[in-house]
Amino acid sequence: MSGAEPILVRPVRAGLLSSARGNLLIVGLGPGHDLRYLPAAVTAVTAVEPNPVMRTVAARRARKLGVELDLIDGVAEALPFADCAFDTVVSPFLLCSVGDVAAALAELRRVLRPDGELLVLEHIRAADGTLLGRLQDLTESPWHALADGCHPNRRTNTALAAAGFDVSGLATGTFPLPTHISRYLVGRAPVAPHPTNSADTGRVVR
Repeated sequence: MSGAEPILVRPVRAGLLSSARGNLLIVGLGPGHDLRYLPAAVTAVTAVEPNPVMRTVAARRARKLGVELDLIDGVAEALPFADCAFDTVVSPFLLCSVGDVAAALAELRRVLRPDGELLVLEHIRAADGTLLGRLQDLTESPWHALADGCHPNRRTNTALAAAGFDVSGLATGTFPLPTHISRYLVGRAPVAPHPTNSADTGRVVR
């Protein structure tokens, strides 16, 4: 995806990050692509990244961009922060690779303030009955082993709704790449008033 970043991913990522505000947490910072697009409304930046190589790259990028960054070694399933600590949380191609999606989403919801938003950009499974969806299922095991734990066929929208996020503002898209990771989910997901499931959302986006 880093190879596709400048042309394909950058416009999607930049549009998503434009709504970030206040005290910001990026979970799964990776090499730090998100740091380029932070708006002036962001007042503080914290990030969690378990991969030491990625942390080194991201820290270097932050210095180059002049971003003051608190970068922490950690995982999404056990965030070392107090409840309601952040105004915005970013999930940038994170949930495809966490070990426990439900636990990770519970943590993201826990650290968000009641009026906060989760900004989502995630690889997802294509619709049932499609060739791409079947290809994602067939390649899941080898891809998981090769791509730092990525599962290309997770039904992330359903998981987000079940975790108590309002998914009505999320949309799907397809990067013009001839690969099984071209389908994505993007948008703003505030904390829902009450936990919901996919049947309550009015529309299902997978």
